[in-house]
Amino acid sequence: MGIRLLTVFLAGLALSGQVRKLHTRDLTRLSHLQVAEQLKKSDVIFIPVGAVETNGIQPSDRDYVYALSLAMTMAEETGGLYMPGLAWSYPGTTLPAPSTIGFKIGSGTAFLKETAHSLLRQGFRRQVYLSMSHGPAALTAGTLVREFYDEARVPLLYINMDEFLPKIKVVAADRDKFLYGAHMITGRLEDLALKGDYGETPHSTAPPNEGLAKLGKLGFSGSLYLGSWINDVLAHGGSGTLPATAAEREAWGQHGAAQIRSVVKRMQLPGAMEALRQHDRYTQDVIVPRLREWLR
Repeated sequence: MGIRLLTVFLAGLALSGQVRKLHTRDLTRLSHLQVAEQLKKSDVIFIPVGAVETNGIQPSDRDYVYALSLAMTMAEETGGLYMPGLAWSYPGTTLPAPSTIGFKIGSGTAFLKETAHSLLRQGFRRQVYLSMSHGPAALTAGTLVREFYDEARVPLLYINMDEFLPKIKVVAADRDKFLYGAHMITGRLEDLALKGDYGETPHSTAPPNEGLAKLGKLGFSGSLYLGSWINDVLAHGGSGTLPATAAEREAWGQHGAAQIRSVVKRMQLPGAMEALRQHDRYTQDVIVPRLREWLR
């Protein structure tokens, strides 16, 4: 009887048009009726891709938090939704560390592809995958968007912020507190250490990899171009200058959050989402019919 009454109640809500207004843009926190109502307005959704790996004294999910904060901000900017994505993808150089979750490249791509197919069936045709500060993410998310287009003939978008920010001329001063802003936006500011939390800030004591350093100076390095591992679990992530007090950390978080929102504004995402829709329509209306015999 309880289930029948609930069904009748939900059906009545649907008929009356009474649906709770969005209290969040996180897909996983919305009711079915809220999501269905949202899809009448927008089929845009943002999915963060990161890694859980050693970052010295910084949080091990730092790179995922960067992407998550961007997804949250971009959803607000475009009127779309966001959702938790892939918190652990292929870590690359940090694989041999106790805080690193070792995920194979193909496993991450397979997980995202299942996610993309599900979202497409649900009605989210414009899907945007995001990464920042995680070099190997392109192996996972880039492979996803290319293979998905070939197989499903639907264009997804992957934004690698490390490559995109220079294109819109975002200089270091425009993003010097991004780390703190990302943790502020996602409600994780306390994860970032204060000065003195680890005593004298620990550092790597391993001998330098002179060959790798020379290759880097010559331009022959990077997660996508050269196999390498860190020589010490503290040799990745860095710490930089730490805030002295919780109040200073809060101020840095507020400043960084404003930086992130400013950069997202500069990305002109509403226009980009409309262009993505047009590209999809062209694919379905022109490319697929013209090349049908090659696309069997």
